[in-house]
Amino acid sequence: MSDFAWVDVELVPRPVLHGAQDGLSERGVVYFGRPFTTAFDPASASETTRAYAVEHEDVADFRRLVLPLNMTPRPGEPLTSVAVQGVAQQADGRTLFWDPVPCRLTDSGTRDSRVSVTADFGLVQSQAETAVQRQTQASFLRARGAGTGIVQWEFTRRSGGELDGIYELIATVELPRGASGAVLLSAAARIHKKRLGVIGYTVRLPEELATVLLP
Repeated sequence: MSDFAWVDVELVPRPVLHGAQDGLSERGVVYFGRPFTTAFDPASASETTRAYAVEHEDVADFRRLVLPLNMTPRPGEPLTSVAVQGVAQQADGRTLFWDPVPCRLTDSGTRDSRVSVTADFGLVQSQAETAVQRQTQASFLRARGAGTGIVQWEFTRRSGGELDGIYELIATVELPRGASGAVLLSAAARIHKKRLGVIGYTVRLPEELATVLLP
């Protein structure tokens, strides 16, 4: 997975109606590898998608879309969210996405809470608090768009966690048999800057990253 040729993409601040905004672009924070497609592998698809592909093999072609993503936030300026979206542009008929993966990733942790217990001893009531720790599962990545022409992966920073590292964002693409088309990619990010707070950015993708031709 780390063998991709990474492209350092420019993060352009989004305009705001009110308040201060950092007018400087960011680099060295989000990288993309060149997206590509491969032959559809039924073994890597869900049982539902495998059955669907077999049922529609006479009228549809299926491809595997791969989008390499690498997040490298600066120390003290964490990424608070990153969203990557693919929109199908079909030349003939419909193009749909299936099985976006990772579909959901979670962070494990604990949450402290207190429970008050009241004991009644005749005319006197005594109240005590007991500390309780509960295991929690917070999603930091969710994928949406299965069965539609728009697929999206949304990363959200959770308390105590960081958005960083390399991910392969993968989806199965269905095209009408013999048809061609394209997937148009876009992305956005938010960074918690030391002096300015959270700043929203649009990711400026070069043409070789923004469009994936199908099949």
